[in-house]
Amino acid sequence: MPLVEARRPRGRTAEESALDRAERFHVHAVTAILAWGVLAFGAVYPWGYQPLAVACAIVGGIALVSRRLRTSGSIAVALAAVAIAVILQVVSLPAGALQRLSPSAMTLLSRYDLAFALQPGASHSLSIDPSQTLLGLLLVVCFGVFFLGLAAVLERRLIGRLLQSVIGISFVVALVALVLSGNHSGRVYGVWQPQSPGAPFGPFVNRNHYAGWMLMSTLAGFGYFCSLLNDAGRTRTQSWRERAIWLSTPGAARVVWVAIALTVMALSILISMSRSGIACLGIGFAVIGVVHSRKGLRGWVRAGIVAALLVFSAASVAWAGADRLAARFSTWQDDSLGGRLAIWRDARQVIREFPAAGTGFNTFGTAMRFYQTTHLQEHYAEAHNDYLQIAAEGGLLIGIPALALVVVFVRTARRRLRETLQGSRTYWIRVGALTGMLAVMLQDAADFSLQIPGNAALFCLLAAVAVHRSSPSRVRPL
Repeated sequence: MPLVEARRPRGRTAEESALDRAERFHVHAVTAILAWGVLAFGAVYPWGYQPLAVACAIVGGIALVSRRLRTSGSIAVALAAVAIAVILQVVSLPAGALQRLSPSAMTLLSRYDLAFALQPGASHSLSIDPSQTLLGLLLVVCFGVFFLGLAAVLERRLIGRLLQSVIGISFVVALVALVLSGNHSGRVYGVWQPQSPGAPFGPFVNRNHYAGWMLMSTLAGFGYFCSLLNDAGRTRTQSWRERAIWLSTPGAARVVWVAIALTVMALSILISMSRSGIACLGIGFAVIGVVHSRKGLRGWVRAGIVAALLVFSAASVAWAGADRLAARFSTWQDDSLGGRLAIWRDARQVIREFPAAGTGFNTFGTAMRFYQTTHLQEHYAEAHNDYLQIAAEGGLLIGIPALALVVVFVRTARRRLRETLQGSRTYWIRVGALTGMLAVMLQDAADFSLQIPGNAALFCLLAAVAVHRSSPSRVRPL
């Protein structure tokens, strides 16, 4: 007998069908993790990132144990290689071996570690601060397990529910940020004084970190919005009466709700005045526009996506104020740029002196106590360029497996995209997730949004969406 795709109950989509118990657990658990990560100041303080990391490890571990689908083994191997490289940095080595592998570490340790300086010939790890490296390793492992677990269990309707949660959380956060945008006290939520100077916006200590979260959620949400429009285009509405009736359906209400939420989220990025965030948002929308223009979509669906892009952009710019935005970008050569250029020069000096093994993962701030040469009134604990920072902290030891991880991930994501039916809901969701990841990675060439634990958790979700295996079609005999 021929096989056909099993029919769902009439009037209900897969996304609207009831989730089973395991799927409900993952929706609630992941939503709670993301909400905590963003609302707890990005989880930048120990009281924020410690429970976040534990929760990520538990949820990811449960997903891996109960997985029904398999993720790419090559990605898991590449992640393990990065973790092993970090572990090697904390292994205690004899002084002779340390001298051969990282001669500059001997000099720096004699100035930084009093116990090491008082014991000539004492053993030490490649990392100049093993405790910080172990902390970084713990976070990498927790987020890695979270990513692998999600990639193993994600399916179409679960992804839809999770993206709705992301959009809902981000919409609320954007509203809070817009309400508090007139507060110039320098306090988070108008009450919390950050431990280090910054430019708070919304629940984040720094507006660039806020923009990093919103870049990912807005662009991933726009991919979801395109998928909803594409599904709407499949409904056979021949007359204006039928189209008017469609507007009263739950599907139409969802399209309108998502459109409103995305407009507010995009507006909040502009109001934040994060130049990197605004620029990367524009790049992200351009990428989605180019992708959709190359795919054969129905006429009104294509028009709907173009109109949405124009409305989101025009409404946001008009509300934020074109003159204000122009003034912000006209001052790009300010003290913040000068500070970045200076710390990039200092980071390159560290890379030259620690080319093989780096100073140790998560030790850039420690190294800058001795290598920072300008803006000494402020200690730079981050390089404001994650790629320079990885090179400085990891050298070739971490740099090579990290690059291999990126290559494996890109190949896997590209393969998954090719395996997905072009123009389908899953296809547009993957495009949105990949665009959100690309935008925040571009931003991190001049910032460090992905070092914020709350942002890292959302990044893991988008990465899992990009590389998850679509479940095979359910079939039944006629």
